Amino acid sequence: NARRHVCEICHKRFNRPSSLRTHQSVHTGFRSYLCLHPDCDKMFTVASNMRRHFR
Repeated sequence: NARRHVCEICHKRFNRPSSLRTHQSVHTGFRSYLCLHPDCDKMFTVASNMRRHFR
């Protein structure tokens, strides 16, 4: 099976272990990515969401 990496919390399946690690921030709520704009204090769980917001 191509999607053999399974989230132990919600059982969602992923092709790559890195995708599973990225997904797990959904459950922890930990927001480690701060917007790069000097006047913004928003934080994001996933770097790609922060980059999209910044654009």
